Amino acid sequence: MNLSFSKKMTTTLTAVLVMVVAALGLVHAASPQRAQKTVNPQRIVSLSPAVTESLYLLGLEKNVVGVTTYCSRPKEAKTREKVGTIMEPSLERIVKLQPDLVLAMDLTDRKSLQKMKDLGLNLVTFAIPYTFEGLCDVFVEIGRVTGKFEESKRLAGIAKAKVAAVQKATARLQRPRVLVQIGSKPFYVATKDVFMDDYIDFAGATNVFRDAVSGSVGREAAIVRNPDVIFIVTMGLNAQNERLAWKKFSTVNAVKNNRIYLIDSDDVCSPTPQSFARSLGEIAALLHPDEAKGRK
Repeated sequence: MNLSFSKKMTTTLTAVLVMVVAALGLVHAASPQRAQKTVNPQRIVSLSPAVTESLYLLGLEKNVVGVTTYCSRPKEAKTREKVGTIMEPSLERIVKLQPDLVLAMDLTDRKSLQKMKDLGLNLVTFAIPYTFEGLCDVFVEIGRVTGKFEESKRLAGIAKAKVAAVQKATARLQRPRVLVQIGSKPFYVATKDVFMDDYIDFAGATNVFRDAVSGSVGREAAIVRNPDVIFIVTMGLNAQNERLAWKKFSTVNAVKNNRIYLIDSDDVCSPTPQSFARSLGEIAALLHPDEAKGRK
């Protein structure tokens, strides 16, 4: 996680922002559409960074023949054939790869998904999870449709145990009040209905905008909430400038105590159960630095 100082814009930034918003849980989870066949696919196309990383975790890297331009983890995935973006994949490139399984999140354009079905491609789509539990469910389902069901359950179980350990370690600690900023124009924050809320809650803190109906709030409202800690998700905005912008408000506890942290969107916005657990531990260490020092 790049922690510095420790559920429309351009085409590229738009794609990044949509991926962030979805990963934060503004799209509710639902049951995946079933594949036509689920037994040991040999040629898999992934239309989601989180799916791609999950496939590698499940030992299916040799079976991944196509990914999106945003699939950058693990680094080996960058060498796979690119089939377009998350939202607008190239059907021509996908068909050319002759996949026996295509995995997508519901960020992908619905018309493109329908065309894949019409072409007879073996397609499974997942709704973006907006909780850690939903994230684990999707991971296990990926394992089911790829013949790695038991392995996916085992890995999800390990991640759940790590998350539970963080929750236990922070359960009796004082809960700092946290603001998670995920946009600047407009100013946008995490509420209880988004994925980032699990990170804050599980790490032993309180989301100051947990009661907000919408994440679209003004900076003035954020100042009034007076958070003890501010996390700025980097997701394409100039995070350093945002951090400097906060410095003007010296009465805010987070500013006064120099507790403004930058979080790389790649780490927290398209997680697998494993990367969620890892990022959760890092966030908990920032929220409870004295406790973290005691464990070292």
